[in-house]
Amino acid sequence: MRRITRLTGVPTAVAAVLVALAGTGARASEVTPSTLCGPGYATVDQDPIRDAGTGELLGTVHLLRNLLTGFGCAVTVKSAYAGTLTPTRVHLDPEWLPFSVDEGGRRYAAGPVHGYVRAGCVIWGGSMTGPDGVVHQHERANPAIGGAVTCF
Repeated sequence: MRRITRLTGVPTAVAAVLVALAGTGARASEVTPSTLCGPGYATVDQDPIRDAGTGELLGTVHLLRNLLTGFGCAVTVKSAYAGTLTPTRVHLDPEWLPFSVDEGGRRYAAGPVHGYVRAGCVIWGGSMTGPDGVVHQHERANPAIGGAVTCF
C-alpha cells in the first residue's frame, strides 16, 4: 500500500524567493523551475496546461532531475493569472516511494515536490484552476493514472 505524503508548504529557501519576487512585482516568467527545484536539477520533460476552450497557455508542468543525487523534482509554473491567488497543483509519484503533492492557492507556482527517481518510473503532473472555477489539466495527463509517466 502506498503512503501519501502531503506537503503543507514550500521549503524555507523557496518561500523566501517567492516572497521576494512577490514584493518586486515579479511575473511567472521570472519564477523558473530550476530556481524552485534548486541547484543541480535539469529539465527532463515538460507539459503545457491549456484552456480547453480557447487553447490559451495557462501554465506548464515541469519534471526535473538531479543526476548526482538521483532525485526528481516537479513544479507547475503559471503563465496566466500570475500574481492572482488561484488553485494550482503539482504531484510526483516515484515508483515504490511515497506520493508527494503541493496544492492550494498559489500566485506564481506550485511545488517543488521531490522524490527519489534514480532507476525507475515516475508519474508526474499538475493542474490549474481558473478564476471561473474550471480545472485545467496538463495536456498529456492520463486520467487513469493521474499524470504522465517518465522512466529513467
